[in-house]
Amino acid sequence: MLFYRTVRLAFRGLAVPLFRFEVEGAHHVPGRGPAVLVAPHRSWLDPACVGAACPRPVHFLIMERVWRLSWANWFFRMMRGVPVASEGTPALPAVRAALRLLRAGELVGVFPEGRVQPEGPVAAARAGAALLAVRGPAPVVPLVVRGSARAWPRGRRWPRPAPVTVRFGPPLAPEGGAREIGELTRRIERALNELGGPARER
Repeated sequence: MLFYRTVRLAFRGLAVPLFRFEVEGAHHVPGRGPAVLVAPHRSWLDPACVGAACPRPVHFLIMERVWRLSWANWFFRMMRGVPVASEGTPALPAVRAALRLLRAGELVGVFPEGRVQPEGPVAAARAGAALLAVRGPAPVVPLVVRGSARAWPRGRRWPRPAPVTVRFGPPLAPEGGAREIGELTRRIERALNELGGPARER
């Protein structure tokens, strides 16, 4: 993971002066073993911010249409991301790849809304993160990236200076069983909104 760590260090070196980058609650990320990291998706800046804030490498689920971009594919491969075939519940190959990572004790990053969304509360999280957590099994670590939508708004070509803070919340433990997936998805939604997502930025 030398490439990942180099990219992470380089981004932090830029983010601290440019975004006044801060991290809160990183101790909630398990020091070892698997976990599913979930966050609202308000900006293309979010994955880089989560990766820079997390004390361990994160393998992100990435939409296949983005994964296949010629200028980005090599980068996503080097970062050991996982391509997802659709915007809905992850397709079987993606589920299998993510579960292999979790069962190897790795961290998997998921944006449960599926794509970059306008600022506002999380109200329609998809079930993929809960599915992985239940089948892993692995705890879910909710987090929010506050300020990313201001630093790199939708439709803007390049980011701009603006304060960005990544805030981690306490882990959510799945209780197991197929019926838990729906309930865990709702718990994830509540946890993300209680953390004070982008809708509550000042």
